[in-house]
Amino acid sequence: MGATAFQRTGVVFLLVGLCLGMRMGMSQDFSLTPVHTHLNLAGGVLMFVAGLFYAQRPEVPQWAVTLHYWLHLAGAILLVAGIYGAVMHAAWYGPVVGVGAVCVLLAMLVFAWNVFRRHGVM
Repeated sequence: MGATAFQRTGVVFLLVGLCLGMRMGMSQDFSLTPVHTHLNLAGGVLMFVAGLFYAQRPEVPQWAVTLHYWLHLAGAILLVAGIYGAVMHAAWYGPVVGVGAVCVLLAMLVFAWNVFRRHGVM
């Protein structure tokens, strides 16, 4: 996993979020706004920004980039799915949102470590 994987995955999340947003606008049913928002931000924007960072910092250890990628991908998918479940009042949403949120948080902690460690702060 590297910068390109982050950027491509971010673009896929953004395309899905954009399509969902267009569907909501056409139907005038905005009940899935939290899903749309998390697709775009937790999935698309954060993944793409990480890809931009890793493209400029090839010295970051590959294991740290790969760990960040898989934690973030799993977390974003689970978080969005769990938020969808919450909006739809599904009984299963709580643990899914919880695991997804923890994965995204862990991914962001890995990213923070990569950013600060590489800039001489840590």
